[in-house]
Amino acid sequence: MHRGHYAVIEELLRMAKELSARPAVLFFDPLPRQVLRPDAPPKLLTSLAEKVRRMRMAGVDTVVRVTFDLPLSGLSPADFLQKYFFEIPEFQLVGLCCGEEWRFGARNSGDAALLKELVTPHDIQVRTVPPVMFGDEKVSSSRIREAVAKGELTLAEQMLGRPYVIEGVVEHGAGIASSELHTPTANLADESLQLPPYGVYAAYTDLGSGEKLPGIVYIGDAPTIRGVQNGHPVVELHLFDFQGNLYGREIHVTPVQFLRSSQVFPTTEALHAQIQQDLANARMVLRGAASENRGT
Repeated sequence: MHRGHYAVIEELLRMAKELSARPAVLFFDPLPRQVLRPDAPPKLLTSLAEKVRRMRMAGVDTVVRVTFDLPLSGLSPADFLQKYFFEIPEFQLVGLCCGEEWRFGARNSGDAALLKELVTPHDIQVRTVPPVMFGDEKVSSSRIREAVAKGELTLAEQMLGRPYVIEGVVEHGAGIASSELHTPTANLADESLQLPPYGVYAAYTDLGSGEKLPGIVYIGDAPTIRGVQNGHPVVELHLFDFQGNLYGREIHVTPVQFLRSSQVFPTTEALHAQIQQDLANARMVLRGAASENRGT
């Protein structure tokens, strides 16, 4: 969900009001490229649950998830529309809204012009929305992934229309952060998410109430603890002055400022000393951020 999607939803809501119809959003899950290119699937910017939540926040009550698979990918544009739009007895379709560059059907052979041609006999209106531009380029998920991967989180936020967030369900970790480093962490482990560069970040976390809790987050492969750089990232969050059990809870982490890169330490004692410095730096950064927000 980024500014381009929100532009389509805004037009959809206007269209629904004019036609006295109920707006609904249809989307594919998994992403087509996850199915068609399993060797190089795209990283996700939001989880399925978060995507649906943001659609509802944008004003759409009806959200339709279509499972994308190889049989669906082989449907012609006409067959795709027939199966997923014209043959649904539960509702009468009166309008379609999409991005003007949207493609559908096998090998992306259908475009907006063909869409209008195919729906005209069914008395269905079509509206297309031009791409949202940021700078000289279109806002797109791939461009946002690239910005996040480079650590350009302000740029990602400007294209998303909201801060970049790492979300997930807290899982059990190795317990070393609490027992040996005396800094208990909540662990998120979702390799499908697009993450920023490895390192330590000052961060705010929402546990579901909307309240921003200050803390620090480490993103990386934890080479000092694991002993090897194995390429499987972890996201470890420590909340300042927090007492409670987070296991199984869905949380939303917003990195605020990069503090340092991930690195190998000779001992856990050396890592512990660095963590204490990281905590002090993060507190200072977040105090400054809070002061700026109050000033505005």
